[in-house]
Amino acid sequence: MSLRTKTRALSRLGHALTVPDRSVALPAGPVVLYSCHDVDRSMVEDGERFSPLLEGIRRTVDALGYQAVNLTHPFALFPGSAIKGGSITTNYRALAMRARALVPRSLGRGDDGTRLDLETASYGRLLDRIKPRMVISIQPPAGLCRAARQRDILIAEAMHGSNYSLNNKIFAAHMAIPDDHLPNVLISFDDVSHATMTTICAGRDITALRANDPWLHSLRSARAALVDSTRANGGVRGGRKTVLITLQWGYDGERDFLSNIIPNGILHPVLEQVFAQGADAYQFLIRMHPIQMNQNGYRHHRHYIEALPARFPNVAWQEASTRPLPLLLDEAIGHITMSSSSVGEAAATRVRSLMLCPTLHAGGAQYGYFRELETEGMVTFGTLNADAILDWIARCGAIGTTRAVYDVEGRQAEELDFYRALLERAKAVPLTHARTTS
Repeated sequence: MSLRTKTRALSRLGHALTVPDRSVALPAGPVVLYSCHDVDRSMVEDGERFSPLLEGIRRTVDALGYQAVNLTHPFALFPGSAIKGGSITTNYRALAMRARALVPRSLGRGDDGTRLDLETASYGRLLDRIKPRMVISIQPPAGLCRAARQRDILIAEAMHGSNYSLNNKIFAAHMAIPDDHLPNVLISFDDVSHATMTTICAGRDITALRANDPWLHSLRSARAALVDSTRANGGVRGGRKTVLITLQWGYDGERDFLSNIIPNGILHPVLEQVFAQGADAYQFLIRMHPIQMNQNGYRHHRHYIEALPARFPNVAWQEASTRPLPLLLDEAIGHITMSSSSVGEAAATRVRSLMLCPTLHAGGAQYGYFRELETEGMVTFGTLNADAILDWIARCGAIGTTRAVYDVEGRQAEELDFYRALLERAKAVPLTHARTTS
């Protein structure tokens, strides 16, 4: 573990002490528990933070008559009151549990078992109080999965990335843990991920399901049916065509196989050459990764990106880092990233992506990723060369992008049918006992 990684870990622990545990008032009627880490809550509306993925699901599930309760996986970065709808936070409990797990039995820890056993028991007490009909989570902790399974509460994971392939070593290692450490259901929002999950879950006590992207649907519904056949304004801002760049977490010492690719771990200098050479023709919107925006230890990332517009007038970051990604893609002629799965979201809106990470090429640690999108013509595996990148952007601008009219009513019916069936599948938890707050 690098010094920077250790420093970030200590920073997270220190910050956890500034966010005390918080309960919420439990609503009457059947409850669905939504849980995630605060880094997944990348959107802010009226000063309140939320996960776009879970928010999209919640809006559909609310229409089916269920009440929402939020839970933040430790360690919470924001007070529960800052989360849309409020959230249960458990930083102090998590710290106490982890400290207790370090105490040897000979010194009086008792027979409560391992850290995972203690985590499972803690989540179990929480579920006993809330009595949710179902849990929908982004990367649920193993203890939450075990506790829910022990109580026959269906727990579903909403996959926060896209286009996971069988070549994805990190995800394959995660799925190699025992079934009871994982959710009952994995919900994917693209065909490639669903095919991968179906293969991995074959013969296991885990079901792979395919659904529509809930946040994209929510945004499309809010804007009503789209009637234009080309991208809004042709992707032009102030006489320049818009190009979206999504930054990727992992190049600043977090992943060994991504180290030493980007000299500063934030933005490759070749892209700064592109900004300078494309100043007259292109407006570049830089979207920071949610971890860079929210997590402790990434202040230097934020400062670096915030300073770019002063050097390059055709570069902006704030709007791109806070507005919904699908709406940004609606205005872009092309999308550039190192290795982010945001290429899947771009493909869903029919925007082509250029991927620049050398590990994606033959012999690299990520070779084989996103090849299905390459076959569809939605992804190009490029090189870190300014002239080649500008040539790709010019070709995107010449090709243009079209999209079909969005069937709001038809898609809404599909969404309601999917989540209605999922909730009917969930075992009904008796609601005769009075709930208590957490």
